[in-house]
Amino acid sequence: MANEGKLPNIIHSQTGARKFDGTNLTKYSLFVGGVNATHHALRNYSPMVNGFGRLFMVRPPKVLLQIFAGASDNWYSTDSLFIQFKHILEYMNRSVTGFAEKTLEPAQTPIQGGFANRQFNTPTVTRETTQEVQIGVYEMVGAPILTVLDSWMNAIGDENSGLATYGGWISGGRDKDGFEKRLYQLKHENKEEGIPFNEANHTAEFIYVMHDRAGAQVERAVMLADCYPTRIDQGQVLNMQLGGGHDNVTYDLTFNCVVYRSPIITAIANDLLKQYRIVSNSLNFNPQLGDAVYANGSPIDFNKSLGEVPVDSATGTNIGNLPVFDASTEPETRTIDYIPMNTAKLAGQEIDTSGTVGNYGG
Repeated sequence: MANEGKLPNIIHSQTGARKFDGTNLTKYSLFVGGVNATHHALRNYSPMVNGFGRLFMVRPPKVLLQIFAGASDNWYSTDSLFIQFKHILEYMNRSVTGFAEKTLEPAQTPIQGGFANRQFNTPTVTRETTQEVQIGVYEMVGAPILTVLDSWMNAIGDENSGLATYGGWISGGRDKDGFEKRLYQLKHENKEEGIPFNEANHTAEFIYVMHDRAGAQVERAVMLADCYPTRIDQGQVLNMQLGGGHDNVTYDLTFNCVVYRSPIITAIANDLLKQYRIVSNSLNFNPQLGDAVYANGSPIDFNKSLGEVPVDSATGTNIGNLPVFDASTEPETRTIDYIPMNTAKLAGQEIDTSGTVGNYGG
């Protein structure tokens, strides 16, 4: 970018993200002189559009990986309900909201005095006030969202005992060799290693990226640390409203979080966006109807299930829409033979099949 070349050593919260490129902005009077929407002016102030966000759970909670992997060591199996839950959060979220303002707080005691007792404030500390974010999702048949959230919350503090269970993987302490040991395990399990209670073991970390219209560059990126669900809206599933109304079940999943931003976070967000970039063109849409329309292995022969082509010789659909019947007015001469007179005389009589013919002559 042109402005980067002039001021190359400035590091700020947008370092590594898409840069503002309004090199000639100060040459225009902008709104003061009236709105200028011509080509050269627009090159200096292209407005940002929001609503193009990507969410990445970069560090899943160890406890949830273990709970839904069971005795298996394959924490990241696609059969794991938690990995499927993670995929829904990342690729099927309806919304990501809850980001609050960043404030520069004044000192508790203002500077105040004079006969008019006027005052002024002095700034102290910049505070990131976001403490929770909401991730909107749809629930699926079988309630995978509810299942994972309930397991997550109950693993941290059981709703009956009040103790952490980690889904049965909580450590009861270390053995003589320093290994964490589970309190209980099933007979068929050969996995005694437990997970000690620690905030790091039951929280997740996300990178949230707001990218440009092309889906290629980071406009803003933040890290969400110390994330855990704070509540479940069970009413979305359990409530039955008057009037026989039915609707798709949706949640706004509320996660506790601590928000950070830095050039390193932006660089990681850029890498994630490049690695997991999903862009497309509607002109490339492939309906994948090969198994329904065509015979197996042939792009020419059609599937028998479609039936035969119905044609009608009367309407000519077996021929097409090109006229093919050519009538001719050319005369034709036919050759005939003489007819006996007696035969001509008897024309009009019916043929006697009884063998008897009336005779009135002499």
